Amino acid sequence: MKRWFKIRPSYQIRFNQKGTSKTEKKHLLIALGVLTLAFAISFSGGIQGITNPAFPLFLGISFLSVGTAFLFHELAHRKIARKYGCWAEFRMWTWGLMMALIFSTFGFVFAAPGAVMIQGHITKDQNGKISAAGPFTNWIVGAIFLSISFALHLIGYGLLGFIFAFVSFVNLFIGGFNLLPFGPLDGYKIFSWNIQYYFILAGLIVGTLAAGYLMGPLSGFL
Repeated sequence: MKRWFKIRPSYQIRFNQKGTSKTEKKHLLIALGVLTLAFAISFSGGIQGITNPAFPLFLGISFLSVGTAFLFHELAHRKIARKYGCWAEFRMWTWGLMMALIFSTFGFVFAAPGAVMIQGHITKDQNGKISAAGPFTNWIVGAIFLSISFALHLIGYGLLGFIFAFVSFVNLFIGGFNLLPFGPLDGYKIFSWNIQYYFILAGLIVGTLAAGYLMGPLSGFL
């Protein structure tokens, strides 16, 4: 998810921004920690799952999943925005993180951890590409981990296959959630920019989820 603040063309500024600031690191780490806990609680069955002896395993798998899905998603937005000369940094949304924890106790996750804040003048085309970068990255990571999971299941590495399937599902879930064409989500901006690209990206994520379900690795998550 991202938010866009535009400077008027007569005051265009090109920001030569590199690395991650202390403030951004803090916001990323807090969001990563809360989302890791939320997904672990959700996929262990809700609040009662915390007492499950396998919960530490779910916590570790959740960390790997959220680390690839959430971090890669937000950093992809940031990378493309900076490519266009914008100032861009992630900022967490406290209420969104609180809701993620609350809903996870009922067995599902509301994923709205925050957004990449962007300052600078960009065109509609550039804004669409910045918006698409997050979900597209999730699809790539999700498809790669799904393929590995399928291969591991074929050769009998069930537990390792499950871990890779979990990572794949979280990536596809976060990518798909952000493609909803409403409010501040990426999907609304992509749909407004280019309907064809929107449906191509949505089709890739939905198709990969369907393939994962039909082939077996994701059947336990859908």
